Amino acid sequence: MKKISLLVFSAVMLFISGNVFAQVVEEEENTSNWDSFYEPTNNNKAKKPFVYPYVRDADVVWQQRVWRLVDFREKMNQPFYYPVDAETDNQGRANLFTVIDRALTEGLIKVYEDDEFKVEANWEKLRAGAGKSQLQTFYRPSDDLDGEDISYDSLVTSGMAPEDVKSMRIKEDWYVDKQRSVRDVRIIGFSLVTAITREDGSSSPYPLGWIRYNDPAVRNLLANSEMYNPRNDVQRLSYDDVFVKRLFTSYITRTTNTYNRQISAYLTGLDALFESDAIEEEIFNREQDMWEY
Repeated sequence: MKKISLLVFSAVMLFISGNVFAQVVEEEENTSNWDSFYEPTNNNKAKKPFVYPYVRDADVVWQQRVWRLVDFREKMNQPFYYPVDAETDNQGRANLFTVIDRALTEGLIKVYEDDEFKVEANWEKLRAGAGKSQLQTFYRPSDDLDGEDISYDSLVTSGMAPEDVKSMRIKEDWYVDKQRSVRDVRIIGFSLVTAITREDGSSSPYPLGWIRYNDPAVRNLLANSEMYNPRNDVQRLSYDDVFVKRLFTSYITRTTNTYNRQISAYLTGLDALFESDAIEEEIFNREQDMWEY
């Protein structure tokens, strides 16, 4: 009799606990608004930018300044360009232009006229200068009831869109630190580049000012702006991570030289790319040639 009573009691308790567990699970499923199978944490926690090692002036035994071009149309650089419309992205991401545009519009960071960072520029004027001008044909009704519509051409100027920014220029210094016995690089600044189209259909690059990379406000902005990580959705990357880890592809367009000229001033096409690769190799070999084994 006692065994029967114990079995009945156990069955009742299992039934009650099962109902309670089902209710708890159902309540969690109904009340949670996570876009995941687990509760995300630290979503709103501010991230700190990477702190570079301190470098003394006396420890720099070699230095070379170079300018690079990062083409957003290349596969590795596409996270800089997408999403084109940040409003439609449900992951909280925005392309680099949108991040910079919002910060400059709100006055959080500064933009300069050139890569010397001496004269501050007006962001609204820079954006207005990048508008597209296109000759379009319009029609208006003729004053004569039996006449045909009169056509006329007019120059229409439209504003710049985020998808118009397809490249970026980077100014950086390569150096050898004898204290740490390393060859390293520091980004000095970057400039987003769009193109302006003329009436005849030709276009030319139009840099949207220069951003000083080492500005604390810029570093904090980049560190707290996420971009797509093609290798892992869990390990989200910030724009600061991409710059620090150099997760982009580029080619050199200019380096310090006797004539203070760009590579395009004396070479074009494949020859310019070969010259860029030669400068890259020279920078790489500089570290190897400075040490004795």
